Amino acid sequence: MYAASFLAAALAAVVVAAPAALAGGGTTTLKATLTGGYLHTTSRAGGIATITISPTRACWKFSFHGIRKPGVSGIHVAPPAPHGEHTRSVFPFTGSTSQALQCEAPTRWGNGGPAWLAKILANPGRFFVIVGDDEGYPAGAIGGVLHKA
Repeated sequence: MYAASFLAAALAAVVVAAPAALAGGGTTTLKATLTGGYLHTTSRAGGIATITISPTRACWKFSFHGIRKPGVSGIHVAPPAPHGEHTRSVFPFTGSTSQALQCEAPTRWGNGGPAWLAKILANPGRFFVIVGDDEGYPAGAIGGVLHKA
């Protein structure tokens, strides 16, 4: 009983603290070097993801080569699944992945967005970015671990 009460209190503290951590800071930039090898694929594509997070918006910019038809993209909990398996993004980007700068409010995908962004900011190395290629690698062609820029 004590353990269950302690767990409930700890989870409540995280739910309250995570949005506060996001709101308390300025702008943070994260980067990831994207390769096929990281996602266990044979893709020869590659690139860089730049993610900029502030209390009011999350922005992302990709530069990549070798992606014929950009597909899904987003931030996932590391490590990646075996090749061909797609895990749910904790912070999905828009459905139309491109190399243009794109931004959204942290709450664009619901109230959990700010909490996930706070977790990502607190420990970026526990998360990775993927970019899919609808012509050959729809579950993810390239990916890489996030780190502070």
